[in-house]
Amino acid sequence: MGALTVTEVDGEGALDPGDPAWGAVTATEVTLVPVPFDAQMNAYVRAAWTGREYGRSGPVELALAEQGDRLLARLSWEGSAEPPGEFSDAVALFFPPTAGTASPVTIGTRAEPVSLWLWRDRLPVQQALPSATQLVAAGPGVFRPESADAGVSARSSRSGRKWTVVLAGPRQALAAQRVGVAVWDGSNDERAGIGAVSAAWTEVGS
Repeated sequence: MGALTVTEVDGEGALDPGDPAWGAVTATEVTLVPVPFDAQMNAYVRAAWTGREYGRSGPVELALAEQGDRLLARLSWEGSAEPPGEFSDAVALFFPPTAGTASPVTIGTRAEPVSLWLWRDRLPVQQALPSATQLVAAGPGVFRPESADAGVSARSSRSGRKWTVVLAGPRQALAAQRVGVAVWDGSNDERAGIGAVSAAWTEVGS
């Protein structure tokens, strides 16, 4: 399959997952795999998750659109039939710094961190953060806030088990013309480096 194209859309409603404009935007299916267990950097995580299954989410249907200097990404996937517990369902779109960056399965490395747009269904009461935020990811669970607010926003909808989320942020994030996707299943206590991630980069055409 060729590279995923970015389609220009009009109107102010494209942030809505159900906006009719998305009907004219080509989508591709992104295959996900578990974040490699041997790449987990946290000793507690390795001990707590030994022998447990995770990263079963996916595939994700991904479509990209643009409005001026804004990039919009529509992501759809089947969530769990079980309700989330302590942790929320979440999805992220992430961008490597260069086209030559290694595999996306670790969600960045210390040598080549990636920029990550993260949406979460809900947050613990004590965390005063928006549902969408921009982070720097340097490996499984090694996330920190971007130094400057890039104005990442999101809207979501759910029908049965199917989540549909639209993330929006600066068009310049796509400079390397490739993206990765990650999904966390809150009902399985997934968070940080425990989740599902793109098996390969999705190449993006001009």
